[in-house]
Amino acid sequence: MGLKRAFFLLVILISLVADVHAQINGIVFDQASRKPIAHVEIINLTNQEKTVSNDYGEFTIIAKMNHLLVFRRPGYRSDTLMLVDLKPLRRYMAVDKNILSTVVISGQQTLREQYAHVFNKANPILLKQGRGLLFYPSNYFTKESKHARQFVKMLKREEKEKIIDRRFNLKTVASLLPIKQPELDAFLVLYRPTLQFIERAKAEDFKNYVLHCYQKFKLLPSEKRGLPSLKAG
Repeated sequence: MGLKRAFFLLVILISLVADVHAQINGIVFDQASRKPIAHVEIINLTNQEKTVSNDYGEFTIIAKMNHLLVFRRPGYRSDTLMLVDLKPLRRYMAVDKNILSTVVISGQQTLREQYAHVFNKANPILLKQGRGLLFYPSNYFTKESKHARQFVKMLKREEKEKIIDRRFNLKTVASLLPIKQPELDAFLVLYRPTLQFIERAKAEDFKNYVLHCYQKFKLLPSEKRGLPSLKAG
């Protein structure tokens, strides 16, 4: 009887622990560049909690085991996760090439042409044939217009980031350096080049840059040659 009672109490205790809500911490990264992603919307579909990642890709949300989380951001494929434990999370989101393209695609559409309706909503000044430039202040202050401006700002930022990603990514860096995970992710974050450098650098310049950064990377203490660890909430 003693063993049965102890087992029964253990089952109850486990059930109570599993039902406890906790603050789940995490970081969201771009799958290709391994760079943290800001402004990712994280939604707990089970309890309807919502949050947004900060400029460092970090987020905190109320959840418990078996809750379903969805990660959403314009230009990326949505990511869904069921919590099997309450450990800190690292999520890697992939660019949705069907939605956001930063290169010329079939039909020769530019980014502005692909999202012309959004750019128009974001701009209260319109050019009317025969009437010149017209300013519509009411358009500027609408909720839809504000969201459109935020989206346009994000699109322009993503356009620049993807230009960098096409040259500085897991594949190109790994082909030049004897480096493996998890140090490879840390290297990509620590030594991400500027857009100005990427646009003017020739192949040899790019190679020399990566090799020079690697020499500096090897001199770092071991605790610096990795992404920051996440602390449980």
